[in-house]
Amino acid sequence: MTDEAKLTIRSIGVQNGVVMETLREHSPLDQRETRATGSVGGIGERQRERIIRAATGVFSRKGYDGARVDEIAREAGLPKGNVLYYFKTKKDLYRVVIEQVLELWLEALGDIVVDGNPEEAIRQYVRRKLSLSRHYPEASRLFAMEIISGAPLIGAHLSGQLRSWVKEKGSVFRRWQQEGQMAKIDPAHAFFMIWAVTQTYADFETQIQAVTAVEDYDTEIYETATTEVVEALVRGLGLKNEFSEPLISHEGAARA
Repeated sequence: MTDEAKLTIRSIGVQNGVVMETLREHSPLDQRETRATGSVGGIGERQRERIIRAATGVFSRKGYDGARVDEIAREAGLPKGNVLYYFKTKKDLYRVVIEQVLELWLEALGDIVVDGNPEEAIRQYVRRKLSLSRHYPEASRLFAMEIISGAPLIGAHLSGQLRSWVKEKGSVFRRWQQEGQMAKIDPAHAFFMIWAVTQTYADFETQIQAVTAVEDYDTEIYETATTEVVEALVRGLGLKNEFSEPLISHEGAARA
């Protein structure tokens, strides 16, 4: 994978045309083409996307306080004046980047419905979250830094947008639980587990690479992790449908 392909987000609209292509297969083709080409807004839109992409990298390495607009402009290959034309302050730019990361993650679950297949819905969600960690590692690290710092700039989004999202999607989980299709785990904690496991491959890449001693992190880790993490979470959440084989423990299998 090229360095540019791993540079996190350009903007929620354009870069989705690359990675979210597989995550949002239900999107109309013309909508995906608009995202992929960035035709809307012309040069101004493309410059804005370059700034957001550069800012994601700088903020993820330096944090909000350590990042400088000059460095973001330099990484974007644009004059500082252009950055301040589209984003009046560093705080405005930071907020846009963080909000787009959050929106990207929330879109990954898609439209789950009560009468859908719980196991397949979670399998797809976990795969998508791992794909986001794989293709947008700097965005994941940036979000983690913001949260560890106490979410000074996006606290309202967490207690508003994110809380509402968890409540809405969690109501589907509760219905699945009532129907015996999912283990009775508080939906919020189910999401925390999924987020923690999938995002750790981006946030703690240095640790994982040191422990595993892999040479090609992107290929050797993610391809294995995707299969194993999906299976672990599906089993841990007690997901099953009428076509699934019963989940039995290793001890039970040995007795059989």
